[in-house]
Amino acid sequence: MRKDAEPAPAPTAWAPPKPVFDGSRPVGVGPNGPLSKAEQAALPGWGEAPAICLVHPQMGENIGATARAMANFGFSELILVKPRDVWPNPKAWALASGAEWPLESAHVVETAEEALAEKTFVIATTGTPRQLDKPLIGPREAVARMREAMRAGEKPVILFGSERSGLDNDLIIGADLLVTFPVDGRFPSLNLAQSVACFCYEWASGSEADGAPPGWTIEEKPTAPRAAFESFFEHWVADLDETRFFWPEDRKGTMVETMRNAFVRGRFTMNEISLIRGALRSLAGGPRRRALETDAAVQRAKLEAWVKARRDCDQLGCLELQTETAKIGPGPIEADYVRTVFDADDGVVIVRDGLGQLGAWMVKLSKGRIKAATYQAFAATEKADAR
Repeated sequence: MRKDAEPAPAPTAWAPPKPVFDGSRPVGVGPNGPLSKAEQAALPGWGEAPAICLVHPQMGENIGATARAMANFGFSELILVKPRDVWPNPKAWALASGAEWPLESAHVVETAEEALAEKTFVIATTGTPRQLDKPLIGPREAVARMREAMRAGEKPVILFGSERSGLDNDLIIGADLLVTFPVDGRFPSLNLAQSVACFCYEWASGSEADGAPPGWTIEEKPTAPRAAFESFFEHWVADLDETRFFWPEDRKGTMVETMRNAFVRGRFTMNEISLIRGALRSLAGGPRRRALETDAAVQRAKLEAWVKARRDCDQLGCLELQTETAKIGPGPIEADYVRTVFDADDGVVIVRDGLGQLGAWMVKLSKGRIKAATYQAFAATEKADAR
């Protein structure tokens, strides 16, 4: 190292980043879309909550996860008694994931006596049976006792011990109440931050905070009028009919009743009905088209069979393809089927007679059977005239 070289600067302690509430980063979702960090921080809180005190916490990660749980459930006052690692700790800020305010306002002290100096009601957590003549309660009752104390003007705090050994006996003895969580005896050890989260959740679930977060509103959409529902359901059944869903036919009534009962229970809104109708149109398009194509193929086969039955003088075959009161006009007997064009209940069956002349049967259909047919010959071709 040269004599004129500057010495390396001494390492400086880590400092937490300054919060920037510029509204640019969406960090949550509200009733009208994403909330910026500034909007989220400006939401109303859930009122006063007890202080959370971590006694000799070891890992910055657990302190950060504790702050995150506190922020989730409306807590803000964090007391740290002599953290093992340097404070402020960057790992705590990393694990807090944006819940910085409990960390930024954390009260860091050297002794538990300093932490409790201004508190009047102390609850200590324990996961180990203690042979003490002191009430041992669950978190739900602890919350109730704390609420009662706060209404009476008390200043409550709940103590959580270090990850390695929990709370010392002197803190257990000095507490007003002991609280333990209902854990499985085969593995009763709770992570520090998880313990805090369990208590904070219990506090929030038993308060006016139980429900949607403050500032959120969920619009109640009215149920659609019954007339709109009936129209939707008729559309539903009609589309299923067209796509041949109801099979066997004799079960259609039961199937329709079952679906109707299910839909009525849904109490759909108008938006939901419109959405389902649109989806139904999309889904039924392909099956409906295939069903119509199948029907058309069947009808063409029937008309071709009718022409053949006439040519073969098969009276019984003709009668099977006609209605009982069918009116069939005069036309060629010996004719070959060429093609069919039809739309709904009207059809045109093009045939070629024995002289090679083209003509057409104009048919009226009823449920797939011919109820009327008249024949129209086309103009004679030159080939036919030559014969």
